Amino acid sequence: MKNINQDNNTTYATHGLHSYAAKCPPQLVQAGIERYSKIGDLVLDPMVGSGTTAVEGILHSRNVIGFDIDPLACLITRVKTRYIHDESIVHGYGLVRNKVMKDIEKLNSRQNNLSLLKRVRAPINFPNLEHWFSPQVISNLALLSYHIATTPLKPEVKDFLWVAFSGTIISKVSVANARDIIHSRSHYHEHAKPPDVIAKFDSRIKKMRRHMLELHHFLNGKLATADIRLGDARNLSLTSGTVDLVFTSPPYATALDYQRAHFLAVGWMQAALNVSVEEYRLDGSKYIGSEKGKVISYDMDGFSKYDIVPSVIAQLEKVDKRKAFLLYRYFTDMKQVISEISRVLKPRKHAIIVVCPSHIRKVQIPNHEALAEIGDSFGLKLVEKRVRTIEIKKRVLPYVREAFGDRMSTEYVLVFQKRRGRGRD
Repeated sequence: MKNINQDNNTTYATHGLHSYAAKCPPQLVQAGIERYSKIGDLVLDPMVGSGTTAVEGILHSRNVIGFDIDPLACLITRVKTRYIHDESIVHGYGLVRNKVMKDIEKLNSRQNNLSLLKRVRAPINFPNLEHWFSPQVISNLALLSYHIATTPLKPEVKDFLWVAFSGTIISKVSVANARDIIHSRSHYHEHAKPPDVIAKFDSRIKKMRRHMLELHHFLNGKLATADIRLGDARNLSLTSGTVDLVFTSPPYATALDYQRAHFLAVGWMQAALNVSVEEYRLDGSKYIGSEKGKVISYDMDGFSKYDIVPSVIAQLEKVDKRKAFLLYRYFTDMKQVISEISRVLKPRKHAIIVVCPSHIRKVQIPNHEALAEIGDSFGLKLVEKRVRTIEIKKRVLPYVREAFGDRMSTEYVLVFQKRRGRGRD
């Protein structure tokens, strides 16, 4: 099959539908899918994130199952992998926008609009709401979220509008009083004047419609499906030995906190995600690689068969005991993930894991070597390792590099093949 896209464009089809931190290049996924699977195969991404594997899967006539613990990631990926007719989008968008503009006109009038204000409110229990959003932005976001939630629409159109709503907040130029919202924790940045939420939403809709039409063009009648589920990669709800290929790019220990980057949008989207901002933030401790959670004593017996993990944890413990615990928890989690990957994968089939070595407190963490060692213990033989150089400017801010050491300039593509048995662990 001829590649859909052979240049450096990483936003074709729906890949650019919504901003997301540390996306895997679609060309990398495309190459893995084409080499290690065939048309009609079942491809799994147990940590689907922004949905790159899922999109590439359907573009190449593979059926895809994707899991993620983050409800916003699941929503974004579901929208990215389902073509929605442009006429349906325009109709639904028009209904919502007209209602919003009528309410803005009412609120701008001198009339008493207590009934309107009672119906359309900002989310409760949103921490520091007035810090992150100006009053005018709060009002407009409240109107948008209310009418997206309450206007009768096709489910796929409603999801599309929610993703557009999220994209007005999680973007390079956010309507929130924040910068660096995609690539790191949100830093306060007050706008010189209140952003025009409706204009931003309009622009986002227009851009997303173009992406959706491009998805339709590339699909060209292909019938592959994408099943995106809220779930935990450490405990997959899949039958053993049913998957033809796994392609995933896991998070890193303490490197990126997706939940902390997303909360500014999630706080407005309870109707779409069935989670409050309080619940969402509390759930952060469950995320793989999270910095949240209390330090407890940890038992290294589970890594007694390994060389790399105990060694690097011991090095880090000399510098920072809390970070050493977080690294221990990360590798414990990834051990469970790899066990699950091995369980659901068919014998002799392949799993591709894209991972970077990293640094914590200037201690080098050879994630690629550690995961290769863990994979071998679960019957996943490393059959190929490729190296890719990353543009550092796109990965990390200069002041972060100065404080914590060199970061993620090299990415490893690890290709495993499942042995007939499960391995020695």
